Amino acid sequence: MSQFNDKVIVITGAAGGIGEATARLLYAQGARLLLTDREADGVEALAAALGERAAGMAVDVSRREENQAMIQAAEQRFGAVHGVFLNAGIEGRVGPLASTTDEDWERVFAVNLHGVRHGLQAAVPALRRAGGGAILITASVAGVRGAAGLAPYVSSKHAVMGMMRCAAVELGSEGIRVNTVNPGPVDNRMMRSIEEQANPGHGDDVKHDFVTRIPLGRYATNEEIAAVAALLLSDAGSGITGAHYLVDGGMTAH
Repeated sequence: MSQFNDKVIVITGAAGGIGEATARLLYAQGARLLLTDREADGVEALAAALGERAAGMAVDVSRREENQAMIQAAEQRFGAVHGVFLNAGIEGRVGPLASTTDEDWERVFAVNLHGVRHGLQAAVPALRRAGGGAILITASVAGVRGAAGLAPYVSSKHAVMGMMRCAAVELGSEGIRVNTVNPGPVDNRMMRSIEEQANPGHGDDVKHDFVTRIPLGRYATNEEIAAVAALLLSDAGSGITGAHYLVDGGMTAH
């Protein structure tokens, strides 16, 4: 146990991938955790595996009232909230911008933009009651560049970057820090979905194409993203706000 002793952290999208890896790391460092995902089974199982300082809860982040209930549950269970990792997100349908539908845009924005907004708005009063804290948002390398076939996803991540900066400016004087972690391709479910949608039956070819554009020559791991998330949620990141942290293997250095 170490830098998260006595800290209460809420994580959305915690049933797998980056969220699960971050939960495991923070728990090992002493945090008390409320883990949420759209379905309860995964986060309840993860919480049970971690131990008594973790709890799981079903939350649909696209619904404002469920975000409010999430923060209330964390305060009721643990007494306070010191950090919130707004990590839930979806990739949506892969296809040309000209063929996207209203449903494509609404579905992605409901989770990736409005879900973050609802979570942030629910978290701020609790962080004020705690005397300050940290909000971390999972954005993406797609928040700083374009990508063919992913217009709703890319647009949602650009929007989240703007929201983060506005929140950081507004909340800094209250001791509330707001940042994003911006992964490049990560070896998890989302990238496998993007690969398969981009070229059905030939996802490995799509992965190879992605990897050739990454100077490190590989996808990141969930644990590598979690390590950066831990920094930005901890007191070790106390001087960092309004920032985006790229974990992309050098992809944007080209």
